[in-house]
Amino acid sequence: MKNNNLSGLVALGAFIAAPAMAQDRGSSDRPSLQRASFDGGSAISPSSATATVSASSVPQAMERLDGGDTSVDLSLGSLYGAGKFGTGSTTTIWSSAVSARVHVDRLTLSASLPWMQIRSRSTIFTGIDATPVLVAPNTSAVKRTAEGFGDLTLGAAYTIAPAGAPVEVELSGRAKINTASRSSGLSSGENDYAVGADVSLPLGKVTPFASFTYRFLGDTEAFVLRDGPAASTGASVALGREAFLVASYHYSSAATRQVSAAHELFAGASQRIAGTPFRLTGFVTTGLSRGAAAISGGAALSIGLGSPAGL
Repeated sequence: MKNNNLSGLVALGAFIAAPAMAQDRGSSDRPSLQRASFDGGSAISPSSATATVSASSVPQAMERLDGGDTSVDLSLGSLYGAGKFGTGSTTTIWSSAVSARVHVDRLTLSASLPWMQIRSRSTIFTGIDATPVLVAPNTSAVKRTAEGFGDLTLGAAYTIAPAGAPVEVELSGRAKINTASRSSGLSSGENDYAVGADVSLPLGKVTPFASFTYRFLGDTEAFVLRDGPAASTGASVALGREAFLVASYHYSSAATRQVSAAHELFAGASQRIAGTPFRLTGFVTTGLSRGAAAISGGAALSIGLGSPAGL
């Protein structure tokens, strides 16, 4: 089976470490790098390098990290979605995730663990960052309920900000580790991996961004899952330094030949609670294809520790 050994984790480590090692070697032929300058009043893609929206990726994207040496943020998010996914029966998905992120200079490490409840006639697994992966429609004559803790996602990202250029580039790698119990019915039982890049261009109060990710999905005994790309593009608009709005489009390739690719629109708003390190975030999505939920919505509470942006 694919991804049944340590090669995926080794590849992710090499992908993230390469920019740092190249910088350490030093060369007059390469452009110099400056410390990443994160603006607390703007946001990057809510995909958080997965190019899909989830209860863990959205609050992490909304809680921008500043350029300090070390900072930490924690978040609790929930999402509810519903759709027929090209079938005659409605699937409902409830997801809540606890996430933690540590930022040291240009390097960011993250972890998230979801609790999920999926009620459907179709086969749906927990994906990277607790995103649902639609595998096959109508695999049961009646609706089944799968619930419990999903798979753990670990991530690492390295931000590059070339001197004299306003663009910020974040290279990332993520691994979904099979930690869900077999009895929950939430996991494929295999590890999944993803590598990607987020590019943002701060232009005053408006920050356009684009994200591209390639996912490597582990096969199961019953299904051969397809590796493939995911992407997103959009912009955030700062409302002062304490609040901002985000709108974006998201695409994710189909996990099998039995289902359709996901296309959806995202809109979110985030506000820091005055005089506190807490941030409140709300968001909604609407599906544009049979591979996405018809509609979903969620909310999250984040807390910045250490040197949170905007405080």
